[in-house]
Amino acid sequence: MELSVKDRLYIPAILPKEGNFKDFNNKKEILRKIEISAREREEIGLHENKENGRIEWDNEKEIPLAVEFSEAEMEYLKRACEKISDENLPDDMWDTVTKLYDSGNA
Repeated sequence: MELSVKDRLYIPAILPKEGNFKDFNNKKEILRKIEISAREREEIGLHENKENGRIEWDNEKEIPLAVEFSEAEMEYLKRACEKISDENLPDDMWDTVTKLYDSGNA
């Protein structure tokens, strides 16, 4: 699966704040796989705009990250997407949710 910087910023917010030990390990591994390194942050100019509090970066320099999640990680991601299905989220966040959920059905 290819994830944009925006996807990688949204995924931690999609994941549950608590769970059992298996969930904790799946979450930890997912977060490790999607981490935005200091080098990548510098290359794309990732920063917080102090005026509006938004996270910004240079889309032109962004390179999508190819990530493979295990079957257990995909199940965890799918359950996380289902848990937030009734929440009010920004439209572009739903794009990330849809991408994750649909990949879990493949």
